[in-house]
Amino acid sequence: MMNTHLKRYWPAPAAAALSLVVYLLTLCPTVYVEGSGELIGATYLLGTPHPTGYPLFCLLGRLIAAILPLASPALEINAASAFTGALAVGALAALLVQRGCLAWISLGASLAFAFSSTFWSQVVIAEVYGLSTLAAVGVMGLGLGAAQRVGDQRWLVLTAYAAGLGVTTHLNHLLILPGLVAVLAWQWYSLKGRDAGGGPVVWLVSKLVIAAAFGYSLILYLPVRNGRGPGFHWGDLDSPRLVWEHINGALYRSSFFSLPLEGILLNAQRLWQQSTTEFSPLLLPVVAWGIWVGARTDRSATIVIGSGVALNLLLATNYHRDPNGLAVFFLPAFLGAAVFLGFGLDSLARRLTAAVASKNAPRLVGLLVGLVVLAGNAGAADRSGNRIAHIYGSDILTGLPPRAILITEGDAVSYVLDYLWRVEGIRPDVLLYNRLGRGTDLLSKDERSRPPARRARLRWQRERELIESTHKGVGTESTGGARPVYYVIAREMPAPGFRFVPAGLCYRVEPDAVRESPPVTPRPSIDLSVAREHELFRDPWVRKIQANYWFMLGEQLNFQGDTEAAEAAFDSAATVAFDSRSTRFNVAIKFYVNNKLAKARQHLRAAVELDPTMPGTERLAAAIERRQRRVQAE
Repeated sequence: MMNTHLKRYWPAPAAAALSLVVYLLTLCPTVYVEGSGELIGATYLLGTPHPTGYPLFCLLGRLIAAILPLASPALEINAASAFTGALAVGALAALLVQRGCLAWISLGASLAFAFSSTFWSQVVIAEVYGLSTLAAVGVMGLGLGAAQRVGDQRWLVLTAYAAGLGVTTHLNHLLILPGLVAVLAWQWYSLKGRDAGGGPVVWLVSKLVIAAAFGYSLILYLPVRNGRGPGFHWGDLDSPRLVWEHINGALYRSSFFSLPLEGILLNAQRLWQQSTTEFSPLLLPVVAWGIWVGARTDRSATIVIGSGVALNLLLATNYHRDPNGLAVFFLPAFLGAAVFLGFGLDSLARRLTAAVASKNAPRLVGLLVGLVVLAGNAGAADRSGNRIAHIYGSDILTGLPPRAILITEGDAVSYVLDYLWRVEGIRPDVLLYNRLGRGTDLLSKDERSRPPARRARLRWQRERELIESTHKGVGTESTGGARPVYYVIAREMPAPGFRFVPAGLCYRVEPDAVRESPPVTPRPSIDLSVAREHELFRDPWVRKIQANYWFMLGEQLNFQGDTEAAEAAFDSAATVAFDSRSTRFNVAIKFYVNNKLAKARQHLRAAVELDPTMPGTERLAAAIERRQRRVQAE
């Protein structure tokens, strides 16, 4: 029996092994952008990351890091992500075999998903999507197996346990459950109120609920571990309400179903554009054919996968976030497309085999599909030489004077700095605070329990105290002495009488020019060599970091009075990050401040085209219009 299963399911280990080799060859060698640094810090030091917590990834990732000590914690957690992604690919191949696809077709379709642009890009960095995909495929396989074994409670109980555990990997796991429950309920309806052992169905349901709860109980890692150890902790989880809000993603709730029709259509357009590059445009008709084949030959799988894809499309097209990060929210739909791709390829390969009377046709089709997708996406997904986030964060930290305080803000930069400072120990003399309290907070634990408005005022007050203590020559109890204060992002100044002054890749807080102040600190130079790379860094988040070099050069030149050179630098920032709504918006503000209204309007229009619902655009447009009227009146 064992040999029979191995012979039948050989595409699963083959797909996992092949994809793992490719993932390791294209693995990011260090911390990446956006939330990568936070997840590495929370996993390596067993902290509690952003909602919904991802306890299984934290524990499994830390175990893999302990087993495979590599050059850095970031590389170890990146490797854990690649390993779980490869297992997901193997599980997908096994699912296709289970549903009756030919072995070589199962291998080819699973490799097409392995090398699809979005999934590949996420499993070569520290991210949870490889593990969440593994959980989704595993639950689908178990559930569909249970539907074929009516009366065997073991499959149902195991499916329920896996489903509960899967929800701890990502909430998108919930999307497959409605269709799966519907299929199982229909298949088991023949029991007519009795379970397989002759007892009432209510006992069976009770067993399933208990099994699912037992699987989901891993979520208890979060309140148990929260606040303990040096790991990254997103926030306090010391009450049932806070735990509940964390694990159900309450933070993101307002972003769903808040878009106007224009925004929904724009998301749908981006989905279509992304779909043409996920596998290959040539394979889209095969996916469509696979839906038809599945509906005719495997209705149970088609219902489960189709309903999950439909729910994913409904939610993701109605979700408001930075367009550059939208693709990952369609990953369940891309997974469903890969299954239907397998169904379609299987049907075509069987027809081709009959037409040419050759058993090699499935092998040719499977290998060709995998190679086509691999070749098409290799350049964009390869992160093996991408160290820009590490370089950028190191440039910021090493450019600070001794014992400085750095106030961070924004995902793209804050978590890179947090990882370098917390895990790699770069610049331990510096104090790092997140302006929103993510990971590091200016407030005490008791102060963080106060209402949100009160917390915001207290953080504002603490920032002001830090700034004023520096220039009075005294320190606070928490800092142990006066420290120069720096900001990564220059928003509203919390202390009257002070200003933000560009200092390298961040801003130093100094007294206003009208005050008597000590000599201005020499401005660190900005090395643009990383920012000038064109071929290596194709990811929009990475190009946004590259644009920051140009932007801060523009800020420094503006401060020195060289507005013409500054505007050229701002234009360079916009050119590099042409598809970043925030970069285009911030550049528009700088041109507005410099009274270059045509340029300001141009960059603002670009930001609005990227995201028509971006906050602040209407206000800036009105300000530009008012100033334009005043200029014309004069």
